[in-house]
Amino acid sequence: MNKFNKFAAAAAAFALAAASASCSAPEAITFGKGSQTALTVDGYEVPAGVFIYNEIYAYNTAQYELYSKNGQMPTLDEVKNSTIQSKDAVDWIQDQATEACRDFVASEKEFEKIGGELTADEKAQVKDYLSQNSSNSTLSVNGVGEESLRKIIENSFKTEAIFKHYYGIDAEKGCSESELKEYYQDKTTRVKYFTISLVDENGEQYGADEKRTLNKMADEYIKEINSQSSNDKKLKKIDECGEEYNKYVEERAAKAAEEAAKEAGETVTTTTTTTTTTDASATTTTTDPYANEVLVTKYTTTVAEENTDDTATTTTLSAEQEAAKKSQKDYNDYLFNKLDDYKAEKYQYDDDTIYIVIKADIKERMTDDDLWSKDQIESLLSERYYKDFQDMMKGISESLSVNKNNTAYSRYSPFKLDLEAK
Repeated sequence: MNKFNKFAAAAAAFALAAASASCSAPEAITFGKGSQTALTVDGYEVPAGVFIYNEIYAYNTAQYELYSKNGQMPTLDEVKNSTIQSKDAVDWIQDQATEACRDFVASEKEFEKIGGELTADEKAQVKDYLSQNSSNSTLSVNGVGEESLRKIIENSFKTEAIFKHYYGIDAEKGCSESELKEYYQDKTTRVKYFTISLVDENGEQYGADEKRTLNKMADEYIKEINSQSSNDKKLKKIDECGEEYNKYVEERAAKAAEEAAKEAGETVTTTTTTTTTTDASATTTTTDPYANEVLVTKYTTTVAEENTDDTATTTTLSAEQEAAKKSQKDYNDYLFNKLDDYKAEKYQYDDDTIYIVIKADIKERMTDDDLWSKDQIESLLSERYYKDFQDMMKGISESLSVNKNNTAYSRYSPFKLDLEAK
């Protein structure tokens, strides 16, 4: 999901919450003259419907905060009586909603500052979102009307437009397309591989003779692949070697079953499989020439930290899990820093498996119809600059003054809303 479309994320959360809610249909909230504006942010009057929307979203967040801690989805009363980040639930939810409204106004003001205007396509998407959520009782019965909903949806598109203005290709804080390509090339590689198992179907290690046979096969596969006259042929050959190994495994299993049956005194039926070989010059139609490839992302501590939820608790790994994690890091380091392009090698990071692996040049797939599409470019820009953008917008948001309408905050206190409407 697009990181900027906060409305879509919230709508999904509301739908999930409503799925387990009651089927009551209470009377919709109406706004009095003194509570139509929930708060004023730097002169911008935030409608009560926008504030209520953010309260509902904050309530759902509170639910999942408690769920992540206790492993059980809390009831409304359990949320109401809880303490979240040293605050009682009402204060926490309203504080979250206030910050969301301030962020909302920051996007509105910045969009106006850059002279932004929604495109015809974006306006059509806004209309679609409105239509899809017109029957959302969680919103409507709590006073989030069509006009407030429209403002919220448009704000998501405005936020995305602000990001593109500052962090898009060749933008003030962004980068050139060639720099973005370098960023992607540095962190991504293409790999083809197959594995040779050194353990049987019961997880028991094979004997020394079978291990020697398998290692010899692996060495022969490596030699065959690297002897090919072109890179494309090497990539094709590794697939053929993988198929050859799979055939060996099938024949070994059949032979073992046959010997077991003989020992048990059973009648053995031998099935002969006929393989038809197609002339090498025949034309083969392949729907996806990269079907057997894997795209691998470089492991970095920074990426791991960025993908960690701030609210997540530290998980203690067992010795076995720590060992597996280290093995994965070592393998990742091997692929990016030690394995040359188009040179097949045998890799083994435990006693159970041999990897026959070859790495290909990622640049060869960076075309408009493959790995360098418009969606990919937008995704990479978001990945690279979203944190910087968040920091920029948070700086703008925090500079805005907030005047709360205490009447509205009291009237629309979260637990006076119908948070279980379906």
